[in-house]
Amino acid sequence: MLKEGLFWAALGRPSEVMPFLRGKLLGNSFVGGQRREYMEYLLDELERFYERVSWSGEVSERHWKALKSFQRDILSCIY
Repeated sequence: MLKEGLFWAALGRPSEVMPFLRGKLLGNSFVGGQRREYMEYLLDELERFYERVSWSGEVSERHWKALKSFQRDILSCIY
């Protein structure tokens, strides 16, 4: 899903995936308390990242590396 968001961002539509991600990741009971706050922070940062990708209009190697970092942080928050 994060990869799909990256491509939407490169196409100039960075907000297409965020409502779905927020609903899935914050709507589940496995993220609560401080983890929920951290997840909200990560999603806010991810949204800003997608906006920056949108401004560049392309997906570069550094974008892939940043996306993997987001993925790692989100997974560590869930587990």
